[in-house]
Amino acid sequence: MRQYSQNEFFFYFLILMAAGFLCFANLGSHPIYILDEAKNAEAAREMFVNGNWIVPTFNGELRTDKPPLHYWFMMLAYKLFGVDAFAARFFSALFGVLTIISTYHFTKKFINKKVAAITAFILCSAIFFMQEFHLAVPDPYLIFFLSFGLFTFYDFYKFGKKSSGLLFYISIGLAVLAKGPVAIALPGLIILIFLLMKKEFNWKTIKKTQPFLGGILTLSICVPYFYLVHQATDGAFTEGFFLQHNIQRFSGEMEGHGGLPFVTWAFVLLGLLPYSFFIIQGFIQGWKQRKTHDFILFSFVVAIVFVVFFSVSMTKLPNYPMPSYPFIGILISVYLNEILKKSISLKGYKISLWVLLVITIAMPIAGYIALSQIETQLYSVRYTSFTLAILPCAMIASLIYLYRGKIKESIIVIGMGSMFLSLQMFQFVYPALVAQSPLVLAKNDISSDSKTILYKGYDPAFLFNYKRTFPFAETKDEVLKFLKENPDAIVITKEKFYESEWKDVPTEVVLHQKALFENYTIIIFRLK
Repeated sequence: MRQYSQNEFFFYFLILMAAGFLCFANLGSHPIYILDEAKNAEAAREMFVNGNWIVPTFNGELRTDKPPLHYWFMMLAYKLFGVDAFAARFFSALFGVLTIISTYHFTKKFINKKVAAITAFILCSAIFFMQEFHLAVPDPYLIFFLSFGLFTFYDFYKFGKKSSGLLFYISIGLAVLAKGPVAIALPGLIILIFLLMKKEFNWKTIKKTQPFLGGILTLSICVPYFYLVHQATDGAFTEGFFLQHNIQRFSGEMEGHGGLPFVTWAFVLLGLLPYSFFIIQGFIQGWKQRKTHDFILFSFVVAIVFVVFFSVSMTKLPNYPMPSYPFIGILISVYLNEILKKSISLKGYKISLWVLLVITIAMPIAGYIALSQIETQLYSVRYTSFTLAILPCAMIASLIYLYRGKIKESIIVIGMGSMFLSLQMFQFVYPALVAQSPLVLAKNDISSDSKTILYKGYDPAFLFNYKRTFPFAETKDEVLKFLKENPDAIVITKEKFYESEWKDVPTEVVLHQKALFENYTIIIFRLK
């Protein structure tokens, strides 16, 4: 028994170290520049500076996009580490580690240690899933609390553990504070479908789950905040958050993030790359084993509900289906475990490997073209795209192992190559790309105390990285008045506003640079 305990401790420790190393790798190596990161990190900074735990603001204006959980954790990190990119991302990385550890723990409990270890390996290998935990956004918090909540629900359903039922309702309450009412809607739909498929949707089962007491607990966690912010903003936050950023996001396309239903499936393939190319086999194997193992059925339902729900939603983003990735990972690992046991044909595995090889060979080529011809401001760092060649090398090694009959090594080398690529991206590629952003290039011309005004459109990353709010103008006359009072001041705007409204004014352009992977260009100018 003692030896077993030591082995168990070793596996937990190994997964903790691997997940921690990947999630925290070079966490603060490059400044915050992505639009969503910048807005979330800055809103938390302003709340922190103002000592306001209720009303989120961005550049002094009410921000209704998100509830407060990630702001609160960022504020705590600012207190501990100071206001910088590392602090803004710290708890995102921590919740990434917790997601992987909890996935391993519950999968080991519900299936077995081997499937659990494969699942943790798949998640650690998922390049863009790992990247999500390097971002100062609310999704890492939602991913953890939703997945953990669903794990504890199944634990409660299967074993009747009251503590797990308590943790389920607490997790859902915290998930609502991370992203909103979708954190109630999706688990509710998942549980309903699961119980219907088990033919257990009856009063006896419903009573067992104590939905009324649990619902009160969940609401007691999240409702007080929404009441307080409603009062503090005279209902403005309630209208903006619930109507615009929840109902309208589902019923209509927002901020240009739309697309056909298959787009969500493409996001999943990208998000769990490289093992996502075994997803069809994973779903088929999960469906075959649904009657022999309840947890596999439960994982299947979670995966389908998330993907279908966000396929139907009019607004589509890569992060939306991510809370289901631990469960999709479980389905893929069930398939790979059958491959390792040699209980099913290798034909599907071979086909996926060859498809992966073709796709991964195309990736560095496409990356080079994108950096040299599309994102032309990144031309000088175009060779960083060849870092992506790590993946096809891993695929070739995997195929060699496969044809030598070494299936385990064939599976492992895919993930090891992917993890190595992730580390190279965090260590070298992202810092090189961000160095060409308007934010970094502007450091030569704008100091933290420079007189500056924003005109109509701007890069949100300037606020957080300069740790200040800026005066904002909607009209040209407001800008001219500010410049008259501050002759040496500079103006930050977008190229389309500069070209259409400032050509008749003698100006000196200080910086002209396209924002990274966005469809606008930043202009910084001053009067001559």
